[in-house]
Amino acid sequence: MQTKSLTRSIGGAVGAALFAIGLLAVAPHTGAAQDQATQSDRRGPGGPGGRGGGPMAGGPMREVMRDLTEAQREQVKAIRARHADRLKPLVERSHAAREAVNAAVMSGNTGNLQALSIEVGNAETELAFAQAQVQAEVFNVLTAEQKQKIAERRKR
Repeated sequence: MQTKSLTRSIGGAVGAALFAIGLLAVAPHTGAAQDQATQSDRRGPGGPGGRGGGPMAGGPMREVMRDLTEAQREQVKAIRARHADRLKPLVERSHAAREAVNAAVMSGNTGNLQALSIEVGNAETELAFAQAQVQAEVFNVLTAEQKQKIAERRKR
């Protein structure tokens, strides 16, 4: 009896974790659609759809990104376009790895769960690194004043 309860608790925790990870899978895809909206179309953080996603979408950078000059916007757009072909397969790999873990859990075929989870970690690591490189490149487009605003907001 106690074993069933423990199994259900663990299963529930794994399910909750997978759900949270699944939500993260959507974040990189939301930014691309929102990039198509013009600045005047935006009604809140990230545009009409709510919060944005992808590199540079969250935290103190979000507000600064709204304050870019037209030239800076074009530079950021070019940076994102330059990295899109590299990021897309990383996002897809990460998503596929998470889906494989989810499928294994849901089917009860948990024999290779560790290997599948390691693949999620590897895929997420590569994606995080690539996104950080894009963020660093975008950060270099900012003025000293814009960088200062970010530093001040990060302190809060």
